[in-house]
Amino acid sequence: MTASGAKSIEDLRRYNQELAARRVEDDPVVRRLHVAKRIVWMISLAGAFLFYYLIDKMQEALSILR
Repeated sequence: MTASGAKSIEDLRRYNQELAARRVEDDPVVRRLHVAKRIVWMISLAGAFLFYYLIDKMQEALSILR
């Protein structure tokens, strides 16, 4: 039922109670969003570590040349 399909105040009240009883965390779209967010954070963390390692090795190579 949608809000526009309500025939009476009682139908609208029942619809609002159904909406209030739902848990956002149980929605598959929200779960996929959280999983994607976690994956992006892990990739970003690994990328930051690799970037730091590259900069450290470049600094080490340049210090040998001096």
